[in-house]
Formats: sequence, structure tokens, C-alpha cells
Amino acid sequence: MKRILFISATLLGLSSTWGQMTQGNISIDPYVGVPNWTNSILWNQYTGDDPTVQNYEVVGSMLSYGGRLEYMVSDNVGVGADVNYEVSGYRYDFTDYVYDSQGGVVYDANNNALLTSYTTQYAAKKLRAMFRLNYHFVQSDKVDMYSAFAGGYKNTTRAVETNPTNPYYSDENMDGNLVPISFRIAVGAKLYFTQNIGAHVELGAFGGGLLQAGLSVKF
Repeated sequence: MKRILFISATLLGLSSTWGQMTQGNISIDPYVGVPNWTNSILWNQYTGDDPTVQNYEVVGSMLSYGGRLEYMVSDNVGVGADVNYEVSGYRYDFTDYVYDSQGGVVYDANNNALLTSYTTQYAAKKLRAMFRLNYHFVQSDKVDMYSAFAGGYKNTTRAVETNPTNPYYSDENMDGNLVPISFRIAVGAKLYFTQNIGAHVELGAFGGGLLQAGLSVKF
């Protein structure tokens, strides 16, 4: 009986090795993340109760987009990079007076102030680039589970535009962050369909979407 158990365990170990991330392996994991926190929590909450605002809509989407690269320095530890990108903001139409080049109201021949429709947009583009450390604590035939910590740089650019343009409504571009640092703590799993191709899902805090999922390719 002991011999049978030993042989079974040996065969199980041999059958599981092809699905494992081992020293020297490289993996590439493109993904989408949900939610885009700013759009989901802030800009998507407009209730439409302002009568001066028409055609309100969110700029960007409820998703973020990114990819990870990992190199296994040992059978359980990998290092690499995580880069993700998201766009958030809003756009709406409103009606106001027509203004001349000095910012004064324009009148018609009957001395009536002219009105026109304006479109204003606010958009923030956020890029994160982080160094990443993964620890693979479960590796079996087709399942690879890991915990991760990442830290690095965050860059945000913001732009406010109003069309048609006039001196009364000035466009504005703003660069930089209050805190140009990003980090992430996460746990995840990779499920391999073949020896080299699979899918992954990750649950994490900060540094991108709460839930990230996509493909996983290893070499």
C-alpha cells in the first residue's frame, strides 16, 4: 500500500510540473481592470438635476487597461513590471451667451443678447508604472496562485476644454500629481489551458482596478 501511494504521489508530481512557473520562465499578462474608480464612483453619479446641463456623459469607460511582465528568479519568486492606463472624466452641453474676443456679450441688431450651445469636457489620463514582486504559493498541473506587491510611479494629466472657444471660457491643461507614487497589494491565480497559454484573475487594492483579468502567456 505504501509503495502504491509513493508511486501515485510521484506520478502526480511529475504530471504537475508542466503547469508550474519555474526558475527562468517569463510570463506576459495583458488585462483589463474594473472598476475605473473615478468614473464609477465620482463622475457616473450625476443625477441630471441641473437644468443648465444637457447631454451629460462620462468620458473614458468603467475599465482600465494594462499588462504585466514577470521573470521567475526562483521556482516560487518572480520579479517584473506592471503598467496600466485609464481615462476618466465627463462631458456635457450647456447654453450661454455669445462672447466677443474681449469677453463681452454679443448682441444682434435688435439689441438682444445672442445665445449659443457650448460643450465642456474634463478628462484625466492616469498612467502607472510599477516594479512588482510575486510569490507563487500554490503551483499544480494547471493552477498557479500567487501573492504580489508592486510599487512605482504614477503620472496624471488633466485637461479642461470648452467649445466653441472664447475668452470667457479658458481651456486649461494640468500635469502632475499630488502624490506621484503608486503601489498595489494583490492575490491572484493563473489557469492554464495548454502548457503555455492560459487566463488569470487578480484581486487587489490600489494601483488599478479592484479586479483584473486577462490572458497569461509563459515562455
